[in-house]
Formats: sequence, structure tokens, C-alpha cells
Amino acid sequence: MTADDEPWEIPPLDDAPDIARDPAPQPGAALADTKNWPGYGLLLVAALLAIGAALLAGWGLDRAALAAAVIAAVFLVVGVILVVLERLRGHAQARQNADRNTVRS
Repeated sequence: MTADDEPWEIPPLDDAPDIARDPAPQPGAALADTKNWPGYGLLLVAALLAIGAALLAGWGLDRAALAAAVIAAVFLVVGVILVVLERLRGHAQARQNADRNTVRS
């Protein structure tokens, strides 16, 4: 979440630091960011496919279980890559915003 997404607030008049709010990311902030949802969706599908592969293997359908496990592994890798790339992009964007703000000051 960037500073532009947050609601506008009146700054304190005495330039005192705001100690009422913790600057650390709040619980659930990553799930609230809709940019991560495609990666999370792929991770969910990968988990469901892995469960399906385990069930298929238990029923003795080895080829189907192997196919489901391979597809689950691909979805897992792609989902993790999407989440990590979006996180890195967000950090880079925050650094650019911070650099712009320090240049203006």
C-alpha cells in the first residue's frame, strides 16, 4: 500500500511525531492489497491440486496423481514468483516515492 492510497489527514500543528499509529504493516495488509490476489489464487489452486494428487495416489491412480502433482508444482512456483515480484515492485515504488520526497525537501 502506498502513501497515495491512504486517506488524507490533517498534520499535527506542532510537528510532533505521530505516536498513536504504528508505522509497521498491519495484520492482513498483504491480503487487502488486490495486486497480490492473482498470486494468492494460484497458490490456492496449487494447494487444492496437491490435495487432489494425494487423493488420487491413495486411490491407486498413479498417472493422474503424477500429472496433478506436476501441475500443482508449476502453479506453486508461478504463484510464489507473482507474489514476490509484486512485493519487490511495491518496495521499489516506495523507494522512488521516498527519493522524490527527499529531493523536494
